[in-house]
Amino acid sequence: MSAKKYETVIIGAGISGLACAEHLNKNGEDFLIISKDIGGRILTSEDGNVNYGAFFVCSDYHNVLKYVTLKSRIRLRDFCFHEKNYNYALFEPKILLYASQFLKIKKILNKFRKKLRILRKNSAFISQKQAIENDSFLYEIYMQKAPNFINNYNLKTGTDVYLSKALYSTTFSTIHEMNAFSFVQFLIPLITPIYTFKFEKNRMIQPFYDKIIIGEATDIQYKNRQYKIKYNNTLVYANNIVLATQIEWSKHFADVKRINKPIDTNMLHIMGRPRDTIQRKKYHLFQPKNNIQSIADLMDGTYLLYYKKQHPNLSKFFISSKILSYKHWNPAGTINGHNLIEANRGKNMYLIGDYNIAGLEEAYITGIYSANQIIQKQ
Repeated sequence: MSAKKYETVIIGAGISGLACAEHLNKNGEDFLIISKDIGGRILTSEDGNVNYGAFFVCSDYHNVLKYVTLKSRIRLRDFCFHEKNYNYALFEPKILLYASQFLKIKKILNKFRKKLRILRKNSAFISQKQAIENDSFLYEIYMQKAPNFINNYNLKTGTDVYLSKALYSTTFSTIHEMNAFSFVQFLIPLITPIYTFKFEKNRMIQPFYDKIIIGEATDIQYKNRQYKIKYNNTLVYANNIVLATQIEWSKHFADVKRINKPIDTNMLHIMGRPRDTIQRKKYHLFQPKNNIQSIADLMDGTYLLYYKKQHPNLSKFFISSKILSYKHWNPAGTINGHNLIEANRGKNMYLIGDYNIAGLEEAYITGIYSANQIIQKQ
């Protein structure tokens, strides 16, 4: 029996791959998804109630919000910052020492948010790389190191006391590893409401559930103006191929020479009795040199603890504890660097995901872009 042929094959069913599929399906296009799982790094507990991967969504994630249920709002007053052997909340008198820096970063964030909204609109029709390059402000900060940006705006002391800890908890990176774009982007929650959420996976995939195959693609070849894809010892053919996997896997097939630095992290889902320092606030952020990156109280007697390398001493934070689940992400993302990668790889191949910019909404829009490119050719 000859191998089946599709107009488009999507490799990977993370948020970008699913977005591509959703858009193709809405426009009546022929496609197949091949993926090891559904959801990618939107990883949840077995009961689906706890997000292990992406933890929050912003209120302006207009595409992603269609497929999530918002839960509790994460507020600035809920955070506790840890510095060596002491801790402090955001709204304490010491914040007045940094008031001018917070006003300055707020002004920068408002400018960045306006630019980001335009970028999102444009990125549905031109590649994310092109959209960033077309905006001189966004391109400049993407190519700038975060420490240089911080020094230029005299933000160092406020960053050391507050912002570096917030960024360490969300990017798993130190300031010296980041570009200025990521530095500003991950501070958007300072001016935009954010929420914990439940990803409504079934709602999203129900219209094209029969077009998803759970399997692992192992080889991709281009010959006679079509793609031959091998998965689970099976072959399929396609006129178009969309690579929606981690960039470490897809870079070989897409002939990508340089990528941004991968970052990794570990997570424990813990049931426990917290010590007083952890009871103080819902979210705990640690200094970048600490092995612990963050602790989140899920308000159900369980906690998420993210850490860098060494297995943490839980007795420091909990009177008693039981590990419910452990996860290791390698990579958890590739945001540290200045390499902008073109999505359109030629020969009807598209590379989508969060390899240029992290974030669920940004990754989703790369999926829309690839779908639009395919639709326009029909």
